Amino acid sequence: MKKILMVLTSHRLDCFKLCMDLLVRGGSIRFFDRVVLLLNGVAGRHLRYVQALKTDHPDVPWDTIAGPRGRGLLVSNLQNECVRRYPDSLYFKIDEDTFVSADWPQKLLAAYEAHRQDPARSLITPVIPNNGLGCHYLLTAFPELAAEYKQRFNAPLTPAVDGPVWINGRIAEWITRKFLNLDEANGRLCARPAPTFQKFARRFSINCVCYDYRHWQEIGGVPEHDEIGWGDWIVEHGKFAVLVTDALVHHYSFFVQQDWLDRTPLLEDLRRANLPATLSAKSLAGYHLPRWVRIGRQLPHVLKRRLGRLFRAP
Repeated sequence: MKKILMVLTSHRLDCFKLCMDLLVRGGSIRFFDRVVLLLNGVAGRHLRYVQALKTDHPDVPWDTIAGPRGRGLLVSNLQNECVRRYPDSLYFKIDEDTFVSADWPQKLLAAYEAHRQDPARSLITPVIPNNGLGCHYLLTAFPELAAEYKQRFNAPLTPAVDGPVWINGRIAEWITRKFLNLDEANGRLCARPAPTFQKFARRFSINCVCYDYRHWQEIGGVPEHDEIGWGDWIVEHGKFAVLVTDALVHHYSFFVQQDWLDRTPLLEDLRRANLPATLSAKSLAGYHLPRWVRIGRQLPHVLKRRLGRLFRAP
């Protein structure tokens, strides 16, 4: 069975560069028989980077599928076209702001093989600190972190997809920083005497998932509203997903976390922790300037909100 990697990218070139650097420099990109870049409205500098990436790494079996920018069908159509182009395969899908370890596909493949013959098996996913499922697992796996979480944030401990970590960028940054270095984080998880796989049946964030052609056929293709549709379908049809508890990957931000995280140097610190040769020092141009640019992009929206409040005030 061929292994197909889909990387969905739209507008965060800064995140996409780190995503691809980790795939290429970590070596995991060579695990796949085909690497398909799903271009959701990619243009300009972002598109030029995609073209340069393919030129710089001719040994990688690239493919691209492009469509207009947007959500819903505009995203699911890209994934479905990829599956139709490469049927009877095993599919690994990540987003542009997903940052992976060197051995992440092998661990997801092991989980798939362990449940391959089970007709109730649907999706495979790793531990992702800033989503509800992953944060809940880490806080229950490391009680000292749960105690700090309660003290700092006084928030409930829940695996809900829209729980505190999804809503609160401060929580997302905090838990991500606890596992900043991917090699060290995965070492901590592997050292725990815990089951490698956990079955569950609920909606979860699908920034990094693995599924096969059989599952794609039985669900009728990736749903229009992929995360919601997939989550509802799994529950309604008595299926289960698998959490791979010894595989941790990072996801940068959900839209509700993004403004807060973009005001922090988390993205640069993730690069420094995992690819120090590409950003070894806290230089002005490499470390501080990107954050200032992100903050600058937020200023018009901040001023608009504050002026709106001012004029609405009695």
